[in-house]
Amino acid sequence: MKSVMPELITVEELAFALKKTVKSIRSDATRNPKCLPPRCRLPGNKRLLWRREDVKDWIDKSVESKTENDDIAKEINRVQRKRGRPLKPKPRE
Repeated sequence: MKSVMPELITVEELAFALKKTVKSIRSDATRNPKCLPPRCRLPGNKRLLWRREDVKDWIDKSVESKTENDDIAKEINRVQRKRGRPLKPKPRE
């Protein structure tokens, strides 16, 4: 019985799939790894690699529905304050 090796993708392929630059992928991998799919760390290898199935699952989980977006936008509009300096209180007569 053969075990199928998972297909690994490189930084260049991930950048193309996510419509980002290679530089931003490398930067995110070190500074903010939560905004990328989970990395595949091979012992003795410093290359940035990802399993193709993990990337697909991560993208599928990242899709938001329209109703979620509408609810979030309504909440932001409700909580949002007016811009600029607050009004001075009116003097009492």
